[in-house]
Amino acid sequence: MIPLEPGLLSRPALLLGADQWLNGLEDPAWLVDASDWRVCLLNPAALRWLGLPLAQCVGQAPETLLPGLEDQVFWAELRAGTPGRLASDTEVAGPEGLRQVHRRIVPLGEPAQAYLVTLQDRSREVQATAERETLLAELRATLESTADGILVLDTAGRIRAFNRRFAQLWDLPEPALAEPSDEAVLDWMRRSVLQPEAYQARLDDIQAQLLLTGTDTLALLNGRQLERYTQPQWRAGRPIGRVYSFRELAAPRSASAEGNRMPGLDETTGWPNRHGFLEALDEAVLEARDDGQPLAVLAVEFDRHALFSADGTARARTMAELLEALRAAVREPARIARLGAARFGVLLRPAGESAAETLARRLVLLGSRPEPALLATAGLKVHVGAAVYPQAGWCGEELLQHAETALHRARGAGVSGWELHRGGSDPAHEGRRRQRLEQAVREGLSSQAFRLHYQARFDSVSGEVQAMEALLRWQDAQEGLMLPPRFMPLAERAGLMRALDDWALEQAVHQAVRWAAQGWRQALTVNISGASLAEPACARRLAAVLEHHGWPARFLELDVTEQALQRDPEAAQNNLDALHRLGVRLVLDDWGLSDCALGWLRRVPFSAVKIDRRLLRAVPDHPAEADLARGLAQVARALGLKVLAEGVEHEAQRQFITTELGCAGWQGLLGAAPLEPRACERAVLGRAARHLVGASTGR
Repeated sequence: MIPLEPGLLSRPALLLGADQWLNGLEDPAWLVDASDWRVCLLNPAALRWLGLPLAQCVGQAPETLLPGLEDQVFWAELRAGTPGRLASDTEVAGPEGLRQVHRRIVPLGEPAQAYLVTLQDRSREVQATAERETLLAELRATLESTADGILVLDTAGRIRAFNRRFAQLWDLPEPALAEPSDEAVLDWMRRSVLQPEAYQARLDDIQAQLLLTGTDTLALLNGRQLERYTQPQWRAGRPIGRVYSFRELAAPRSASAEGNRMPGLDETTGWPNRHGFLEALDEAVLEARDDGQPLAVLAVEFDRHALFSADGTARARTMAELLEALRAAVREPARIARLGAARFGVLLRPAGESAAETLARRLVLLGSRPEPALLATAGLKVHVGAAVYPQAGWCGEELLQHAETALHRARGAGVSGWELHRGGSDPAHEGRRRQRLEQAVREGLSSQAFRLHYQARFDSVSGEVQAMEALLRWQDAQEGLMLPPRFMPLAERAGLMRALDDWALEQAVHQAVRWAAQGWRQALTVNISGASLAEPACARRLAAVLEHHGWPARFLELDVTEQALQRDPEAAQNNLDALHRLGVRLVLDDWGLSDCALGWLRRVPFSAVKIDRRLLRAVPDHPAEADLARGLAQVARALGLKVLAEGVEHEAQRQFITTELGCAGWQGLLGAAPLEPRACERAVLGRAARHLVGASTGR
């Protein structure tokens, strides 16, 4: 313990007795006199560390011994009269080369008459951590680089690891990925094959024979044929577990069928998937604009729990009969798509609200039809949401979003039912919505009408969480959870954007600090509007929030769109320059959506660009959009900027943005959906932490 008796450091007896306890410290340490800001005393460990004689150290300014930028700023602030202390990791050049140390600087006396500087060598610890992280990264990269699905079990049959390809082949549900459970994953596999009893019997035989190797063929309910190869895992001459590899066998098909295979299709049904459905919606909207005919979009969802709780052939029969029921209910020329496990989309054109309502009622009756052929689906809850162009939106994505919002409202009743989205261009409706929005902001955003969801951005190389983006949502009492496109225009017309920006920043930083306290520390990404950038005090307000919560500026990213920059270019430039000097990282959002923003890239100190989701939706299947994305990525890299991607929804897109575009990070539904904080902890952050811990322990 360092003695702090009164008078120990009082002048003129500043060094009285200090050399005794200073020399007793094992780590390098020295004292800095607060009267002249000079080094006045060093212990032998410090002299050995620095490799300098005592005469060359005493009387020197403290930043000459530790010349780092952080130290220079700290001592300059002390000389300016700002009291403080410092504790952080840094690199120090010594006789033995660059060393990693933990440096602490604390005041002695009250008021401070001297400062004690101590160094703790962490070089070996840092080196060991780096080697371990490198090894883990190599192991993860090896596991993920294989084209096969890999499952590793220990000798007791517990899961030690599996890769992303394994999860894709077996269609593991989100809960199994969010909170991995050995029992849940193995049970899902057992219930996903056509012959679960034979599958389990063979699995028991394999587990009973520790040294067995062999190959089997598995038929899954989703139509896949998998080749399973198993062999024991060895370490130090002893079996420690078993490795299973799964490879998808190509289904036999004719040459013509192979040539006609189209991208954007669901493998189980042959119908368009969400990606293909959105493409079809956008094309239909363009046609509707030309001929003036309306169109309707329906989102149909069946009770997923009841649908997938059956085992073996019963589950296969239920799904097959459900698809036949949909085909019978939705007649040509309507188009059907599979949006999720038990969710389907329907495009009707031409069709107005009356046609949408008629089809919705017919679909709701599917669960109660008495025909014998549909007994497996009898009793299934059916919920339908519908939206009609142009009343509900002007693009495919907005129409589907409104249809799914109406679906959520229908599902809230707890029984089969349907809802039609009736918002849109009705002036009275928009006026009431605007009044509710204004009231929510006037109440200080304390009514919990607004909330933040968080979406993870993943590192393209390691797959680890790179950043968490805060996304604003409005929980309206009448219309449910609404996304920004539905309420941001109202907020802008009402002059409420700055208040929303301030609230979102405050809440997001507070949440990031809470996560950091739990051991989850990633960069935080927040969107900022043109209204905020036009305010002269924008940078000062943001700096005050960071200082109040103790969140480092270097861990904050601001997503800025070109539209926000154009509102008041001069004010935006000044604010962004000030934020950059503060240490905040700036990202140009929606890159590629509008005309080339090269002028802004040269003037504003951006660190990265984020390619717009609407451009990536067409890649890699459409050559023109793919070439445009490549060109945009090349331009950004030529300017020294990182390239990020958003809206990545399937593996082909991830492969394209990683290998073709060289994106440093990506986000989208393929990795994680936007989630509330608690759900985000379970599904993303907690999973990432458990993955690292499990990898470090070999599990």
